[in-house]
Amino acid sequence: MNRRQFIAALGFIPFVRRVAAAAEPISEQKPLTSGPAAGQEVPSFFVRAITGPQMNRSVCFVCRNGDRPVVMLLLRRLEAGTSAVLKAVDEFVDRRRADGLRAFGVMLSDEPSKVSPHLQTVSFDQQLSLPLGVGPEALGERDSLSIAPAASVTLVAYRDKKVVWTSAFRSTELRDEPMRTRRLREILEHVESLLTATK
Repeated sequence: MNRRQFIAALGFIPFVRRVAAAAEPISEQKPLTSGPAAGQEVPSFFVRAITGPQMNRSVCFVCRNGDRPVVMLLLRRLEAGTSAVLKAVDEFVDRRRADGLRAFGVMLSDEPSKVSPHLQTVSFDQQLSLPLGVGPEALGERDSLSIAPAASVTLVAYRDKKVVWTSAFRSTELRDEPMRTRRLREILEHVESLLTATK
């Protein structure tokens, strides 16, 4: 190695260290905080329904579900793993519908005409029962919802219109199938406790 190559290599080492630090293992990332705090009241808001019986109408899913136990899914992006989360929640809710459990999903986007067809396709392909809607991105920025920019999917579980817990997926966590599966199992256990607490 000549002198010039040696100096170049020395300059490359800090770059490698920065890249390694940025590539923090997914398993070591801190849980992402997204959504309203536990105990906070879930706000009423209107969105455009794109699936379900209220399709193509302005609807407040929070109002329609009243005091029932509910899982609200707020989506910032549609990507690999999003449909798996929607499907898992939908199947669980279908099994516990007799217990009063409900769910709905809202895509936060200022381009509803672009995202609606993709969301409808996901609903059709996954045979989802839970209704889906599209609302402006500003909804997520409201203090009452507080959806983190890094959260691809935020789940808010509430009953009597009071938040019980929230959970969120980063894009990397959605794409990592083992992690996504483990997180979904934990989330569904939390949903079960949501039902137990209402009895």
